This record gives sequence, C-alpha cells and structure tokens, in this order.
Amino acid sequence: MRHPTLTPNALGVAVLVTFLAGCSGGSSQTPALSGSPLGQAFARQVTSLRPFKPNTSHGFMQAIDAQAHLVYMSSWGTASVVDVLTMNGKQVGQIANGLAEPQGLFVDAKSSLWVANVSNVLVYPRGALSPSKTLTDPVGFPVDVTVCPNGTAYVADLYDNSSSNQASIQVYAPGSTTPTGNLDYTNDFRNPFLTCDAAGNVFVALLTGEYVGDGLVIEFPHGKEKGAKSLGIVLQSPGGIKPDNAGNLLVTDLIGHTITEYTENGSPTGQSIATGTATEGIAMSRDGQIVLGATDTTQDGPVGVSWSFPGGKQLRVYTCCSRIGPPLQVNEGVAFDPGQKGI
Repeated sequence: MRHPTLTPNALGVAVLVTFLAGCSGGSSQTPALSGSPLGQAFARQVTSLRPFKPNTSHGFMQAIDAQAHLVYMSSWGTASVVDVLTMNGKQVGQIANGLAEPQGLFVDAKSSLWVANVSNVLVYPRGALSPSKTLTDPVGFPVDVTVCPNGTAYVADLYDNSSSNQASIQVYAPGSTTPTGNLDYTNDFRNPFLTCDAAGNVFVALLTGEYVGDGLVIEFPHGKEKGAKSLGIVLQSPGGIKPDNAGNLLVTDLIGHTITEYTENGSPTGQSIATGTATEGIAMSRDGQIVLGATDTTQDGPVGVSWSFPGGKQLRVYTCCSRIGPPLQVNEGVAFDPGQKGI
C-alpha cells in the first residue's frame, strides 16, 4: 500500500491549497490530501489568501551595516512576515508590507530579497520594508522563486489555477513583471522548490503524484523546456534544492530528514546531512561552508537551523517571534545575504 505524502510543512502548503480548492468546488480532486486532519488544520489556520495592504506601522528595520551578513526567514500563520537576523541570531528587522503566506526566498547579486507570495512575487531592496517591484502571476500560487545569472526569474506555481492536478513554472525575462513563458514537465503534480545554477540550468524538485516516493528532480537545461529530463533522483517527499559551490546539487527529503549532495547528473556524491527533522527551503552561504534550512516550527515561532558543509555539524538554531500579533506557525523559506556565490 502506498502512503500519501502527509509530511510537515512543505506538503502542508500543498494540503492547504488543495483542500481549499476542493472546498470551493464542492469536492476535492485529491482526496488523499484534502480529507486529512492536516489539511483541515491548515484551512482553519489561514483566514485569507489575499495579501495584507502595505502598512508602515507594520515591520521594522534597524540600521544594518552594508557589510553585515544576514539571514532571512519567511513565516506565516496568524501573520505573514519575513524576519531579518544577523548571522549570530540577533533580530534586526521584520518585513510585513504586502506579504501573504510568504514562502520561498531568494537573494540576488544586488542583495535584493525576492519573496514568493501566495498570489505574486515581491522584490525588496536590502534594508527596505516595502517592495520595489511586483511580479504578477495569473496562472497559479507561487511557492518558490529563483533568478539565474542572466536576470531571468523562474517561479514555481504549486498548481495551475485552471487545474489543481497540474503544476508549472512561470518564466520572467529580465526586467519583466509578467510571465514571458512557462516550463512544463509531464505529470508535474506539484513543484514546491526550484533553483538555478551558475550556468543558467534550472532544477525543480517536484511531485508526480500525492504519494510517498513520487518525488523527482527535473533539469531544464539553460532554463528551456527543450531537453528537460529527470535526473533519476527518487525522493520520498521533495523539499528545498540548491546548487553548492562545487557545482553539485543539495536536495532535501522531508520524510528522510536528509540533505543529500548529488552531481548534476543525479549521482549521489556520498555527502549527506542528517537534519533530524523535516527541512523545507534551504540556502548556502557564499563561502559554501554553511547550509541553512527552514525546519519544523513550534507555537513559539519560526525556526531555522544551520549546519557545516560538508561535515553536517549543527552550528546554530535561529528562533524569533512575530512582533505582529500572536506567534507564527509556518516557516518555509530561508536565504542568506549576501547570496550564494555565482548565483
């Protein structure tokens, strides 16, 4: 018997959106997910899928040295924010304006923060509380975002608005705020995480179904649909994916509680980190020696954990609580500033 992927929290988003989609239509198209207690809990947790209106009374940002290295963690539940911390864990900022269930995060070469919202993608200059640019997404629910070295942005939609049984990736040419194309892969059921390497290849950790073991990693060479292929990596339930500085891929498995290094051909290198818990989005430091992961959260707020790479020694636990209302529940995206070398 195959088991549905009812894992914390990455598929919590899939559960939530699928559950709500099923309710709106009178019946669920994915009963293994939508009828679960987890799906019902997430549905109760969220009061609206609309972004909060910008409000200058929300959020704060202390003066940050231009050379300071930062950690970003996205969270949502009773409120929606991105917390900003120093590398030693001190909270120096909190972004709330415009956010609604912020999830995947990306920091570009200019230190701008890209945030995948449930309805769009927002770009915040370093140290800013309000976005300078909004990428509209008429197709789906953005859950992750990456920007290739040539400036092309790719956004993972959890599923297509027109079909809850299909997902896709929206492509934004440099400077565009509306999709200029899309990437599709056969049997792409959910694609919660994606990344781009220094050569402009796009890699997506996706699900081909709603069961344990349906996870794959797909490569879109140079960000194009032509030549797209599975790397032969089978995941129980896919989590975050990032290239490392050696040109390999780090891929998380939410059920296996691992972050494993693979070559870009899909072969394991033998390097793996046992996280001890489900790890959502991941990030790598510019020097390639630290991996940061968004882990399970508690009622006390979001949690991030960093490990040495490739050793896998736990270095620090990042915790902080919302200054806007009750504590947050869901932490799914993390990022470093400065961002990863070559990305």
